[in-house]
Amino acid sequence: MEINETTKINSFFTKSEIKGVKSNSRSKSSDVSGNSENTSNSRITDSFIRHDAVKPADTGIYSKESITKTIEELEKQRTQAFVSMIEKMFQMQSNSEFLSVEDITKNISLNFSKEDIEAAKESISEGGFYSVDAVSTRIIDMAMALAGDDPSKISVMRDAVTKGFGQAAKTLHLKEDDMPEITKNTFSEVMKRFDDWENSYKKDDSE
Repeated sequence: MEINETTKINSFFTKSEIKGVKSNSRSKSSDVSGNSENTSNSRITDSFIRHDAVKPADTGIYSKESITKTIEELEKQRTQAFVSMIEKMFQMQSNSEFLSVEDITKNISLNFSKEDIEAAKESISEGGFYSVDAVSTRIIDMAMALAGDDPSKISVMRDAVTKGFGQAAKTLHLKEDDMPEITKNTFSEVMKRFDDWENSYKKDDSE
């Protein structure tokens, strides 16, 4: 007698048991197929993530607001640095004026030599490093470099110079009206040049 797989099965199981095995086999196959589909669908569903609630900061992308804020902070830092430079410039000019006009005997007792006093006089004279024209030119050149081609920045630079002048007076323990004449004249000259700078834009707009 030829022995095949069916014969082997029939020799160990009854017909009803064989039917039950086949039925269970089909059922399991169906379950596996269904589970495979469910898993596939589950994977597809899980791979989709809504990004409505994701904030720009969470994605590492800079927002327009954060960039604007950073630029504003940098502008403030640059302006503050400009104010500090103006303060030191006016302070040094004032000190040169004080040194040149104070009693020579008093200055020498403060460890200033006659050469120091002569150098101070020369620095504030016409064409000197701390003369009205020289200091005014340096201040306006720096202001123009910081403002660039933006006329709206002129008022910001003007305010910075005013603040620097006030801080220089405070550092010297003086009221602004009591600052040396050369420093007050320099401040007035700078303000005049700011006016000329601002008017140059108005003239361009009218042409």
